[in-house]
This record gives sequence, structure tokens and C-alpha cells, in this order.
Amino acid sequence: MLRGAIIGLGNVAVNGHLPGWEGCEQAQIVAAADAIEPRLVEARGRLPKARLYTEVEALLASEPLDFIDICTPPGTHASITHLALQRGLHVLCEKPLVLSPDELRLVRRAQVESGRVLHTVHNWLYAPIIKKATDLILEGQIGTVRHISWQVLRREPSISVGPVLSGSTELTIGSVEGCPEPSQGGAAHGNWRLDPAMAGGGILLDHGWHALYIILRWLCQDPRTISATLEKRVHPEWPVEDTATVQVNFPEAVADIFLTWAASSRGNSAVIEGTRGAIRIEDGTLILKSDGDEQDWTFEQPLSQGSHHPEWFCQVRDEFLQEISDTERSGENLAMASHCVQLLHRAKESHARGGQHLSV
Repeated sequence: MLRGAIIGLGNVAVNGHLPGWEGCEQAQIVAAADAIEPRLVEARGRLPKARLYTEVEALLASEPLDFIDICTPPGTHASITHLALQRGLHVLCEKPLVLSPDELRLVRRAQVESGRVLHTVHNWLYAPIIKKATDLILEGQIGTVRHISWQVLRREPSISVGPVLSGSTELTIGSVEGCPEPSQGGAAHGNWRLDPAMAGGGILLDHGWHALYIILRWLCQDPRTISATLEKRVHPEWPVEDTATVQVNFPEAVADIFLTWAASSRGNSAVIEGTRGAIRIEDGTLILKSDGDEQDWTFEQPLSQGSHHPEWFCQVRDEFLQEISDTERSGENLAMASHCVQLLHRAKESHARGGQHLSV
């Protein structure tokens, strides 16, 4: 049985990852790290046999591990991933994998040198409604996809547990060199998602990553150009955008993405148009129109309900473990994550150039 450790015990770890590891027959969590000691106390009931640490480096130096599962804020991902890969460990990491092409080069080089698996949590691929849409597309039910519209409406960013305090990253990951210092503006709001140093941006990074890997899965094409406009529609005082409008051009299709934390209601929707029909997703309902016929499916859990989804994580977990055991699968997830890093970087560059279309 593989031995793993969870790094970071915030909301996504406690409500998403830990339930997903419980009862796993191939791996067990034997250690965890979080520099906020009350979190460790709370985790004791869920991890009665695990050893708990306040510093990542102490955990890695003391524990004989096979992998780590990173659940810390994005600004810490590159340094922790790099450290773990250098120690010969497989890495499962929450999205976004890293925040820049430079960080991507750092971790990819470490991955190649170590020969270990580096896998990002792309859990929305396993939402039942997304899986159904994917199956219908791959079956050819709507022909060749020509256009995708993806929309995410939120009233505010998800709440983080235990803010990263200004002037120190120790409350999140302990003493790992190379982690960015939190910005004063983000820390003042008490949510790392509003801290550019920890989040890498606003809703573009938080929800844009999900949108991109789903669209890449649906189209199975490499993108050619991207354009983006970032706005502060309702929250001009925030140091990050609350709204993002993005267009990605592919060889045979176009994807339009709209994301906002400034909506009056919460919801998710998508329209996938093909040469033979279309698929419409409205939160928990999927409607297929193909060759003049119409079918619909209703799903128990709408896309906009909840943020942690342990049942989706279980399938991510299995994919990660399968990649460890099956070398032929190695790299598929990392290639998709690499596309996402490059696309989001170019999206920010596009905004800085007035929404210009940039090659990717």
C-alpha cells in the first residue's frame, strides 16, 4: 500500500480530499502538515494514526512516503511540488498546478529528473453532468464541435479557512523556501483568493482553470490564440479582478468563457454547438438536440452546488494512482495542466494589451 501525506488542511483538504482517501485500498494517508495548529487538532479525529507536522520540510525529512497531496494556496504549489519531486515523491496537487510559465518549467524539470508522477486535480471532469456531456461529444452525437460557451456566475469567491497573514507564509505551509510573500491588499480581505501573491489572480485563475481543462477535453485540439478582458465590476477595492471574459480559438472551434464573482445569483451553464446538434447544460440539467430529436437528463447535484466534491475527488485519486502504476498513462494530465498554465498566462498578457488576440 502506498504511503501519502496531505499538505495543508483547509476547506478543500478536510471536505474534499480526506473523505476521498478514507477507505482507499491502494493508499493511505500516514502524515499531514499545516502550520495552523488548531487545524491539526481538528484533523486528529479524521487521521487518528497519522503523524502531524507544522512544517512541510520536517514532514518530508521524517516520513518514508510515496506521494504527497498538496492542498495549500496556489502561490505555494511550485515550491512544495519542487521539493517533493526532488525527494523522489509522486505529487498530486490542487489546481492551479502553478502560477506562471517559469514555475511550470521548474516543476516539469524536477518531474523529468525524478521520473515521478505530477498530477493536477481536475475534479470537474468527473462531475456526472460533465461526464455525460463528454460521452455525448465523443460518441459524435452533435458531430464536430464548432463553438463552446461556458459561464460561471458567483456572488463572491469561496471562503478560505485561516487567512494567510501579511508578512508571513508560515501559517499555511511552514518553512519552505521560494514561496511568495502575501500582498498587503489580499491579506487585508482575509481570503487568500483575493491575494495576488497567493492566488495568482482573481476569478480567472480560480474558475478559468476548470473551464480550460474541460474545454480542452471536449475539443481534443491544441489552442491557437487567446484573448481576455479582466474587470472589477463590483469590487474596485479588490487587488484582483471579479470578472473575466475570455475567448480561445482552436483550429476547428471557438470557446467563449465568462466568469464572475459579481453576479446576483449563483449558477453554471454551457452550450456546446456541433455540426449535427447541440448540448445545453443549465446547472443540473443537460439537454441534447441532435438530428431533430431532443433528450434531457437531470442530475442530483447541480454544478454550482458546493465547492469540495469528495465523490469527484475519488475518481481523481484513482486516476493519479493508476498513473503511478501504469507508465503508459504518464504525462496525460500534466500535458493538460501545462496548457492551462500557458493559456492563463497569455490571457493576462492579452488583458494588459487591451484584449488583443495572442498566440499560444
